[in-house]
Amino acid sequence: MSTSPSPEGTSSSPVGSVDKALVLLQVLAEAGPDGLMLREIAEASGFHKASSHRILQALVHRGFALQDPSDQRYRLGSAPMMLAEQYAREDRLPALFSPALAGISHASRELVHLGTMDGTSVLYLDKVEPERTLRVWSRVGHRAPAARTALGRAMLAALDVSGFALAPYADATTADAGPSVPLPHLQEVVGRARERGWSAEVEENEQGIACVGVGLLRFDGRAAAVSVTGPAERMDEERREQLGELLRSELERLGPSGFRVAARD
Repeated sequence: MSTSPSPEGTSSSPVGSVDKALVLLQVLAEAGPDGLMLREIAEASGFHKASSHRILQALVHRGFALQDPSDQRYRLGSAPMMLAEQYAREDRLPALFSPALAGISHASRELVHLGTMDGTSVLYLDKVEPERTLRVWSRVGHRAPAARTALGRAMLAALDVSGFALAPYADATTADAGPSVPLPHLQEVVGRARERGWSAEVEENEQGIACVGVGLLRFDGRAAAVSVTGPAERMDEERREQLGELLRSELERLGPSGFRVAARD
């Protein structure tokens, strides 16, 4: 286990019974779909069989654990995943990412966006404006083709979409977004984003504007991304690299639990 339980009766938790229940949830989560017998759970947790049994019955009652009558093995129930899904609903993401967005905007002095994938498009969930004025057409709730944005490219890289699987994204367009993106170009920029850990877009989504993005993977396998947007004239290659590294470090430091910054190749 990643967290060793305290010996029976010596828990330092303010509420010992709650701490024991959490330890048993960890044991069941690490056991995976094969589950464990009561004896095995007691051995893994360091708790007596009797107290393990009482706590497991309470977890079963609330859906956090289940016991298969055919083999009597205990397994993790559906309630933990339901809680996790409620925690990371799209309508909660702006609140969860608020400290990270504010920190990145303050450090970069640029406009910062938060987005998720919606089909072949990016859905803009939130933005933090810099103190200095930047005229960029963007609004929360707006959608843009993922292939044309740093947000979308960062998420495609994080999700490991490559090769001909990128074709639907390359072909997608909207009335106000200009022509589709050539597939070879999208393959190249997404591959580059995967290698260096951040994506870039220079005047492909809006004239005079450049963006850098970093993707994050959620516990459920879906993706989110955060980008920094600024005038192309002050977003040269060196500045884009600086912002890419800033995004990664700030998201690793301030990003919400349940999300991890996508790894570099």
